[in-house]
This record gives sequence, C-alpha cells and structure tokens, in this order.
Amino acid sequence: MSFIISDKHYVIERMEELSLFLITLIVDFGLQIIFGFLSIVLKTEKFYDFIGGLTHIVCAITGCLYRRNSVENVSFEAKLIQTFCICIWAGKLGSFLLYRVIKTGRDRRFDDAKKNPAKLMVFWIFQGLWVYMNILPSLFMWETSKKSMNFVSVLGWVVFLFGLAFETVADFQKLTFRNKEDNKGRFITSGLWSISRHPNYFGEIVLWYGLFISSCPYFSSQWAYFTFLCPTASALQICFVSGIPLLEKSGMERWGNDAAYARYVHTTGVLIPWLVCCECTPLPSRELLVDDEEGFPPDCMDKEASDVMVDVDLADLTNLHV
Repeated sequence: MSFIISDKHYVIERMEELSLFLITLIVDFGLQIIFGFLSIVLKTEKFYDFIGGLTHIVCAITGCLYRRNSVENVSFEAKLIQTFCICIWAGKLGSFLLYRVIKTGRDRRFDDAKKNPAKLMVFWIFQGLWVYMNILPSLFMWETSKKSMNFVSVLGWVVFLFGLAFETVADFQKLTFRNKEDNKGRFITSGLWSISRHPNYFGEIVLWYGLFISSCPYFSSQWAYFTFLCPTASALQICFVSGIPLLEKSGMERWGNDAAYARYVHTTGVLIPWLVCCECTPLPSRELLVDDEEGFPPDCMDKEASDVMVDVDLADLTNLHV
C-alpha cells in the first residue's frame, strides 16, 4: 500500500513538472494562432514582431508565478530576476520593431505571405516555435522550487547584460545612422559596426547563452542540459540561415563592386568583434581593395545603390520563424 501511495505521489510530482511546460506551450501557440488569424483578416503584418515580444513576456511571467505559493519556493528571487531579464529584452525587441514597421509602413518579409493566408499562418507558427525554444532553458528553472541563488546564476545574468547592452547599442547606432538623410544608401561602419559587421546579432546570441547559464543551477534533470541546443540552434540559424546570409547577400547585391565595401568586409569580422575569419557567405573580390593614405572612409556608399534599406535585422531570429 505504501508503495502505491509513494508511486502516486511520484506521478503527481511528474505531472506538476510537466504542467508548466504544457501551460506555456498553450499560451505561446494560443497567442500565435489568435493573432495569426487576426493578421490574415486584416491583411497586415505590423504587429507580428510585437506579439513575438509580448509572448515572451507572458510566458516568462507565467513561469515566474508557477508554484509561487509553495512553502519550499526558495528560488523565487532567482526566478524573478530571470523573468525580468527576458521581459527587458522582449520589451525592447517588440517596441523597437513595432516602431520600425510603423515608420517604414510595411515589413518586406511578408510581401508574398500576405497574399497567401496559409503561408502567413506558417510564419506565426514558426514564431511560436522560436519563442518556446528561447524560453525552454528558463522553463526548467521556473519549475524548480528547492534551489536558492548561486554564483553561476549571477554569472549568467552578467553575460546576459553584456549581450543585451551590446545588442542595444548596436541597434541604436544603426537606427541613428539610418535616420540621417545624408546616409540613405550608405552602409554603416562606425561605432560597434567598425569591429563587427553584425554586432546586434552577436549581442543577441550572447544574451541567450547567458540565460542558459543562469538556468543551469536549477536543472533537476540531466536532460535539461540539452537545452544548450536552444541558444545554439538560434545562433546557427542567425549565422547560416536567416540572419547574416540574407544581409550579406543584400550587401553584395548593392555594394559588391564598391572598393570601400570590399575593404570593410575583408577587414571587419562578420560576427565576433575583431575576429576576421569564419566567413559563411561570399565576399567581394580582393582585387577591389585599394591602399590609400587616408585609410578606410568612415561610412561609405555606392551612389547608384537603392535608397531603400532592406530590413532583415535582429527580428530575423524568427526567420525560420519568418
């Protein structure tokens, strides 16, 4: 009889652990489906990225409040910090991308999808997958209630803050650059963009690894450590699928024959600051490189390039997603 009771308690505990994963899964995809249908009816994509950020926030708050009233919930402070980190990033992402799409009037990624309801809904489903993948390491942290904060978590949050600051500064520098009328058709090479061609993506990758690190001390199962694959998958997606390759292709199409652009890409790391190697896309010919006493011009342009910038920025984390 005691064995049956013990086994029953074990099953209940396992169900409680799974419930958080199920709840956030329902919330995540529920929001995507609701707003996906709304975007199909209204034939607009303008709130797509904003909802992506909002979904992160809702799922994070749900996770933080999980088992909030448990007498053994000694890890609530750590959960609160983890939630705050995700909410800061998601709030910044959602508001920034909402501002950008309102200012430009449309998101080029959806030009074809808006004509095809099924394809547009696929975009929303992929956004749901992207959100869940991002928060999965934190879910294993939020479902734990018996472990207090330690140094490893603090280290993870420091890494997160570094990545967030790096990404935010890079985005602000690029936004400021683009808002100047004289810079239409130019490519930015100042600030953080002088040491990395995609510093915002570098910060994005770093911050999610930081949140994985901060989650590790709270993992109650060895399987949870496999969530290391979540930030790794995002990093690989950015580097080889939907982020850097699209921007590099766009740059080659517009400035591929520009000597200044050739010099920039051959002397500036594609992702990691100062690391000039590991290129994942074709580069302009080295024959275009010119040696001049003045050095590399600060911000250059091809006068015949289009004045319209192709927007494939940090939101393209969602681009399997998008």
